[in-house]
Amino acid sequence: MEAVRRVLLLGEGNFSFAASLCGAAGTYVVATCYESEEEVSGRGRAAESIRRLRERGAEVMFSVDCTKLKDYFFPEKREFDCIYFNFPHCGRKAGVVKNRELLAHFFRSSAEVLTEKGEVHVALCNGQGGTPADQPRREWHNSWQIVAVAAGAGFILSDVHPFKAETIHGYKCTGYRSQDKSFCVEGALNHIFTRSMPLLYFKPMICKIELESQKVYFQVPEVLVDKINSKSALILDCNLEINTTVLKTC
Repeated sequence: MEAVRRVLLLGEGNFSFAASLCGAAGTYVVATCYESEEEVSGRGRAAESIRRLRERGAEVMFSVDCTKLKDYFFPEKREFDCIYFNFPHCGRKAGVVKNRELLAHFFRSSAEVLTEKGEVHVALCNGQGGTPADQPRREWHNSWQIVAVAAGAGFILSDVHPFKAETIHGYKCTGYRSQDKSFCVEGALNHIFTRSMPLLYFKPMICKIELESQKVYFQVPEVLVDKINSKSALILDCNLEINTTVLKTC
């Protein structure tokens, strides 16, 4: 039996993006938004998308804070294979610093509900991300610095590709708090993040050499342990008897 792929969508405005994904074979969709059900349900397009989602077996959640995701799911329901967050924004005239903070909290929260081999997809308007893929590229201090922010939560950028809204059937972007007024997504980019590999840990070694008939002991720094020439060195119980020429230079 094929495993079901669990997909979490955050910050949905009118749920049109979630509705376009729902129904794919082997995929279970959990669509969420920041607003309450009362705020959202009165919008015609949102109501239609929500109805379609529920008819197709998706889960729809309201008042979900993307910075506290583990609070909304039982432990056995926290493992998602993919998390989508399209065009995050603190709202109104929030500057780049506030939006960087939002992303930082979001990535840390995502790390708590993502599978080990899962992906995080973040779509941003052209220029916001601060990567070479942005054309034109903003000055670093004026971007959201998404790669650096994600790295703080243990993620690396695995891929960047255009966010082609016109190819997503039924999708319509909405403004702050799902206002009907849309915003420009021309040149927008989808950033895909995966967990970074843990750093290798090398156990420190104690080396012993003879200098003028005297035995001298010293510890090899961890960063140099893998530079030891294993063909010339004899390692016994983490003690190393070598000549000073055995160490390679970096």
